[in-house]
Formats: sequence, structure tokens, C-alpha cells
Amino acid sequence: MSTNINRYADFFPEYELEYVKKPWKDRTPISPLHAGDTLPAFNINRKNIISSSDILKSLNGSQPVTNLVDRPLVLVFHSIHWNSYGDRLLEDLKDIYADIRVMGGQLLLVTAEEKKYFDEVTPSQQLPFATIWDQQFQIARKAGLYSPSDPIWDRLSGVNEDVPTPAIYVLTPSLKIAYSAVDLYMEKSLQKRDVLSAVYDASHQDSHGIAI
Repeated sequence: MSTNINRYADFFPEYELEYVKKPWKDRTPISPLHAGDTLPAFNINRKNIISSSDILKSLNGSQPVTNLVDRPLVLVFHSIHWNSYGDRLLEDLKDIYADIRVMGGQLLLVTAEEKKYFDEVTPSQQLPFATIWDQQFQIARKAGLYSPSDPIWDRLSGVNEDVPTPAIYVLTPSLKIAYSAVDLYMEKSLQKRDVLSAVYDASHQDSHGIAI
């Protein structure tokens, strides 16, 4: 899949060297969570809502995500600065959103950009699913997808902004990760069948009284 983003090892013209950001002396590498881990709880603040669909419709003030989720949750990280990769991700999510709900799940998009800037590129009224701004990368940090000393541009060319690593998780209501897809090099597409299967399995276990 072509993403307009390349690994530095693939092609790095000499004239671009002067624009490379200097590496951190004390590097703390990202450490993404994976299936079997539990995502630390986080709060959602109404002021950070971009699209209030589904689980965010009744949100007032700031509440823990565990108070809002009673079904499997597809948690997707996003940035408009991922360029065409991010655009395709949004379109794939629109295609799969209805199926996620049919399978008994919910969807929450966590974007690195605030509402005003986000609307300039992709108007929020076009997003049918719940979307929030991850202010100061609070949620991405909890998922191990962001570290200021391990920026994404150290792995890839074409992304120069401070953004998290792409990832898709299927979480149980207790925030245990039932499915994970972390894309370190932004070279994968959304595996719709795998995501839906994970949502179905998590929902099926819950409906039979199995603790998840």
C-alpha cells in the first residue's frame, strides 16, 4: 500500500540532511500496548469533543471512559498530519462503523488535533462516530504510542509534526485489550475483518456472563 511516507533508510537525499531534527540525548522509546494488556483508565472532557456521536452524547464535564463504555470499544488513534494515511483511515472507519455497532461494539476516534484545526481539514459533521482531541497526548502516552523523545520522524520521512504512532485497539469495558494493531511504519491498512471478529468475540463473551 502506498502512503506517500517512506522510511529514511529507503531514500534520503543529501540536500535534506540539514532539516533533520536533532536526536534527544536521553531517549525514552515508545512502548505500545498489545493484546492481553490493560489500557490505563483515562478521562474524557466535554471541551475536547470533536464529534459527540454515540457514547459522548450524554457526556457532561469530565468523566472516566469506563463510565461511558458498556460494550466492546474500538479505540483508534489518528492525526491529520499522517496525510493520505490518515485520510484513508477515516474513510475505512466510516465504512466499518455500522458493522462495528451491529457486532455489539462502539467506536472512539482519538485525534492529535483540536477541533478548530481538525474542522479546517475534515469537517466534524462528516464524522458519524465519537471523536475527541487527545490533548497533550494524554491517551496516546497511556497506550505507549507517544514519547516526545522518540518522535515518529526518526522512523519515517514525510511526517514532520509531533504526532503519535498509529494504532487500533479493541477494548473490553474494563479496558483490557482484546485486539491490537500498531503500525510503527505506517505501511498497513485497517484489517476490517479482524477488527469486527474481535468486537464480535468480546461482545459474545460479555453476553454469556464471562468476565472481560
